[in-house]
Amino acid sequence: MAAGEPGSREYFERLLSARDDHAPWMTAELGYDETSGLRVLDVGCGQGIDLARYALAGAEVSGVDLTPRHVELARAHLAAAGLTAEVLQGDAEALPFASESFDRVSSNGVLHHTPDMAAALGEVHRVLAPGGQARIVVYNHSSLHYWVNQVLLEGLIGRGLLRERSMEGVLSSGVEHSGIGARPLVRVYSPRGLRRLMAGAGFAEVSTSVRHFHAADTFVTDWLASRVRALRDPRALDRLGRVAGWYVIGRGRRASH
Repeated sequence: MAAGEPGSREYFERLLSARDDHAPWMTAELGYDETSGLRVLDVGCGQGIDLARYALAGAEVSGVDLTPRHVELARAHLAAAGLTAEVLQGDAEALPFASESFDRVSSNGVLHHTPDMAAALGEVHRVLAPGGQARIVVYNHSSLHYWVNQVLLEGLIGRGLLRERSMEGVLSSGVEHSGIGARPLVRVYSPRGLRRLMAGAGFAEVSTSVRHFHAADTFVTDWLASRVRALRDPRALDRLGRVAGWYVIGRGRRASH
């Protein structure tokens, strides 16, 4: 395999660096450093970025992805990085793992693609060991990015939402870039809605947080940032991201016996 091509170590290192630059908050929110010695499953592992982060922290990692190409790339990337992981093809609504197999289940930006979120969360709960924790990252219905860019610009103005298509169709064509040409279903969830779904799947100690905002995320804040210095301050953007960011992160535990 040529250096720099998908599947190579060089390509994977660029992916890892780009993730860290784009969303540095994920390190704390996904709790990589908390997982040394734990059995961790990444649902929708993609090209293996989160698998690598957990493995580097000392976790025993497994991944599952619906797309054969992602499974192939995740295996190649982890092998190129000298890391070990079990990576299987499978559906989030029917995970190919035994019950109570994992201490942590993570799903980063994936379950908002599944047609049956309740079923997928039920599967996450099933494969968690008693006392194990889930970290679920999905798109935030309450974000500025959703309401300004997707509903207003893409939906109402750009694509004639009210006449031609559903909001899910707008999101699928305007938001998601899989890297392999796919245009999956995309849904958004409010923090309250995600908490309700996780509680309904049997999780205890459910909580949510909101993260991720860049000034360029909406034309309004991009315009303001060019004129208001405070909006170019990373600390101000971080505070805004905690209120109206593009991602909502859900946490919940499987109750101990």
